[in-house]
Amino acid sequence: MPGSRIEQLVVTVSIDTECDHDPDWVRSRPLTFESITEGLPNRLQPAFAEVGAVPTYLLTVEVLEDPDSVAALRSLSGSYEYGTHLHAAFIEPEKKFSDYAGVDSPDFQCASTPEVEYQKLANLTQLFEKQLGHRPTSFRAGRYGAAAQSIDSLQRLGYKVDTSVTPHLRWSEPNATVDFRKAPEQPYFPAAGTIIKPGPASLDALLEVPVSVKPRLFRDPRWFRPWFASVEQMKDVVRYQMKRHSQQRILNINMMFHSMEVIEKASPYPQSQADVRRYLDDMQAALQWCADEGARFVPLSDLHDLYLTA
Repeated sequence: MPGSRIEQLVVTVSIDTECDHDPDWVRSRPLTFESITEGLPNRLQPAFAEVGAVPTYLLTVEVLEDPDSVAALRSLSGSYEYGTHLHAAFIEPEKKFSDYAGVDSPDFQCASTPEVEYQKLANLTQLFEKQLGHRPTSFRAGRYGAAAQSIDSLQRLGYKVDTSVTPHLRWSEPNATVDFRKAPEQPYFPAAGTIIKPGPASLDALLEVPVSVKPRLFRDPRWFRPWFASVEQMKDVVRYQMKRHSQQRILNINMMFHSMEVIEKASPYPQSQADVRRYLDDMQAALQWCADEGARFVPLSDLHDLYLTA
């Protein structure tokens, strides 16, 4: 692009990795994990390998508690990163559900007191380490329900990256509201006491990696996300970001979706095998186009040091 100072186009794929849901977007009854045991090894990983992408799977409590899912995660081949993803009602303290089948989880974690939220994140982190043998360094809040106190807790626990921010969007649940409408579109180190304003970079500071969207006048932003956008529309999101941030040396494009979206009838989205095939084809086409534009693929946590040295 003429006049652009972009030296590196870096693409991340961040996936909320959960149990199967149903077309009404509540957890399946009985609880099933085809998203993990079939979706990751036989659908997502082969699709990513074909285009050279490196996904980051953000794992929930129920996945880490399920023995078959943990076995599948431990045996997954290829290049990837595992991180964590918190639905606050599913873990102590103040845990609301022990049986997750057929339930929703609208609670924002940041509606908890800072200490309760910290303990929830600490318990999830410890569960991850127990099941997978290493500490996670990337995270996304369930329903994007993160705030400044969430950043503080994640930093205390040694995380490098959060990807809870969705620029140009505001989310409300019965227990809280989070407002990201003024958040930056590109990765930044949040200033103290905020999640939406940049501050100084440092080795122990957490990097915020927003989901990539394009704002639209009087309409919801368009996401770099399969099913929510066509291949051409996803390209348009990338072109917008490249033009809007052409004076930055590094440009990040961060795709997001849920693992169960590649299992038919396990979400409100693909309802047939043909739908799943189209979903995967569109995802691959958008990522391959990025590669053809000179992008390289990295796991989320790699962005921390990349932006720290930038």
